[in-house]
Amino acid sequence: MKPLPTMDARTVRRALALLAAACVLAAVTKLRPLWQDFETVRIRLDYPARAQSSQAGEHGEEDAATSPGARLDAVLLRNLTHLGYLRSFDHVFARGRRSVTITRPLWLDRCEVRQGDFYKFAGWRPFHPDMPIAASAQPADWRHFSNTRGHTVSGRLDAPANGLTWFDAYAYCQAAGGRLPRATEWIAAASGREQRLYPWGDVFNAEPWPYLDPLLNAARKCGAHPDTDTPSGLADMGQHVSEWAVADDRGHAAAAMGGNAYNAPRDLYSVAILYRHAPARYRSPYLGFRCAFDAPPQPTPWRTEPNAVVLSAGDYAVGIPEQARIPSLLTNLPRDRVALIRRLFEREDGRASVDMHLTAREITRREYAAFLRDPFVIAGFHAEANQPREHSHRPPDWDKQMTQPELPVVNVDWWSAYAFASWAGGRLPSAEEWEAAASGQGRRIYPWGNDFAAAAPNTAERTPAAGMHRGPIAASAADGDATPEGLLAMGGNVSEWTRSVSGASGGYAVIVKGGNYLLPGTETARMDYRNHLSPNYRSRTLGFRVAFDRPR
Repeated sequence: MKPLPTMDARTVRRALALLAAACVLAAVTKLRPLWQDFETVRIRLDYPARAQSSQAGEHGEEDAATSPGARLDAVLLRNLTHLGYLRSFDHVFARGRRSVTITRPLWLDRCEVRQGDFYKFAGWRPFHPDMPIAASAQPADWRHFSNTRGHTVSGRLDAPANGLTWFDAYAYCQAAGGRLPRATEWIAAASGREQRLYPWGDVFNAEPWPYLDPLLNAARKCGAHPDTDTPSGLADMGQHVSEWAVADDRGHAAAAMGGNAYNAPRDLYSVAILYRHAPARYRSPYLGFRCAFDAPPQPTPWRTEPNAVVLSAGDYAVGIPEQARIPSLLTNLPRDRVALIRRLFEREDGRASVDMHLTAREITRREYAAFLRDPFVIAGFHAEANQPREHSHRPPDWDKQMTQPELPVVNVDWWSAYAFASWAGGRLPSAEEWEAAASGQGRRIYPWGNDFAAAAPNTAERTPAAGMHRGPIAASAADGDATPEGLLAMGGNVSEWTRSVSGASGGYAVIVKGGNYLLPGTETARMDYRNHLSPNYRSRTLGFRVAFDRPR
């Protein structure tokens, strides 16, 4: 029998060197261990196109987004600084989606009522004191007048009537055989069945503001800018003067509809569905009105040629579009946290959408044990460059933790969380990514929705079962702490490290997200809650999960 060939010493050394080099290369390039796998959930993050252009609205440019909700989000995102202190539209945001049914055709004045017509009415009224045209809340002995009559510009007879109260507008329309439109009717006419962002369409038009003096812009003649008419022919619903209407929500009587020559940012105030509540006695040179009629309007002693446009019967969406996300956030977030919205919706690299794969649960002790056994981990190949010398990834209570290996690993500092994510072939999620995943990128405040009581997360509010102590549990969807996408225990159980660095504590800190079994969940389970901890910090309430940029 022929003996097997043998390798000389040089060949053996070369083979061993190649094997060692391959092992080192695998560790240095941080390839994940082939035997380790994780249950992940795919999260798609969508970003409004051109959202970073703060001047887009003023120059007539508009976002590439196609849905009414996305277009509204883009406008609100551009104007977050303004919305940080403005509360005028909160009631609209809080109402959310709603619709109105127009049961029969409604006629609306094509133009805002003119100054000259109102003066004629004001002169006519004293000779007809018994005509029942006053609003029920109008004070006794009320005198109808416009306080801008003597103004050189606003006194123009063909300019929109302004400087008058809701009581004045109400009485005028009643005397003309009509009425003030309800807020929902006004919105239906301005936005149409297609939910136009502005009365004229979905792209902001800055042309109706040609002068630096807002009073000059307010006194423009009706139809001066026909490209801002609605498709049905209603003129000037988004500029010149805002318009009085009857508010039909929350018991308020008066509403101011539409944009005007003064209020800025103009691309925000001219949005068709946004309106403000106002005292019925309020007067402004930037507030006028138009009338609605339940039958074709007839001539009056002060208006001989009625000019009206018909709003056809049907169903109209008059609230927040279904796909919009920012209005709900503005309703639920404290104003000092409005900056969070920009973090959720803006992306520096300009990509319109990004996929992220996040572990469905916090990393378990069993998974962490495999990490501790890996010789490359022991050799320090996955350590972050600034990790302290003599650092140990082994939690101080590791033996006790391993009596329940399916629970989340805790008592790990940030250095260990970072190293585990590297070893697994992923990374820690940023705070912004974590917030976006927990909230459905702004669709909800808690991982499961906007009502904390709708779930029973493992937070301080939860009463432990008989004979049990407070502590982490094996995550499941049974307690309701789950996102619609399938991420578990983001509201409670254990808080989680991220890769985002913070200077909020006055020094080097890392942002921690999510509540835990010792903290009150009403606050800490919210997607906007953040804690700031030293990367050396360890706690039995603190763990982590891992993000991957490609499917596992």
